[in-house]
Amino acid sequence: MLRSPWLLAGLLSTACSTAPPYSGWTAEQLYEHGRRAFDEGEWSEARRAFERLVLNFPGFEHAVEARHHLARAFFEDEEYLSAVGEFTRIVQVYPDDDRTPNAWLGICRAYEAMSPHPERDQQYTVQARNTCRQVAGDLPGTPVGDSAAVVAREMHNKLADKMFGVVGQFYFRNKLFESAEHVYRLLLAEYPDTDAAPRALARLIEIYEDWGWNDQRDETRVRLLKDYPKSPEARTLDEASRSDTVSTTRSRAPPARSIPPRWSPAGA
Repeated sequence: MLRSPWLLAGLLSTACSTAPPYSGWTAEQLYEHGRRAFDEGEWSEARRAFERLVLNFPGFEHAVEARHHLARAFFEDEEYLSAVGEFTRIVQVYPDDDRTPNAWLGICRAYEAMSPHPERDQQYTVQARNTCRQVAGDLPGTPVGDSAAVVAREMHNKLADKMFGVVGQFYFRNKLFESAEHVYRLLLAEYPDTDAAPRALARLIEIYEDWGWNDQRDETRVRLLKDYPKSPEARTLDEASRSDTVSTTRSRAPPARSIPPRWSPAGA
């Protein structure tokens, strides 16, 4: 039975469209295609090529580079959890490779990228800080270690800012001073090396002043001036103290002698 040539062409077209992408490609072809797509910023295309490569050709001579490009493509395409997974696979499978430190930094950077606004849950901020601290500790004095240390510091400060600016300030603004005091004291215990610490001390001074706890207020003032002398809060407190001293000194001085007004002739 004869078939229409147009029907046959349609069937062939349908069969080709359902074939898996890159069907019949060699490892070298997939690698070069993925590299070109990566260099041109075509992250999704690069990701698909490298995924097929590492799946079909795990023993390829450039498998490590392919996995790094795959992880980077996920990162650049803002698929950060997938990037963490790929970078983690690299450090587990190739722990002694010279490029593995960059994979550790990739995990650190991916968690940093997922760190949300301070008002939201900070799970990924904690992950970023802890991972980057580990990388910085394992690779001190290296470009990777130094970069990780910077990120760890930023994430640490962000956690402190959340505790002060979101949690503590909520209680303070609503005059729930007992809860605010608890948060500020916890902040000082966990984040004494951040800019939020002197701000917490300044808030505690205000709270103790409101409560009339003069001893605790004075102790907190001393701590602020001693531990954070260059902070804006310490400078403000020092200036206020100087102003109070001048006012007190002036108030204790003997009253100035009044001088009668000079007489002037009437009509002058």
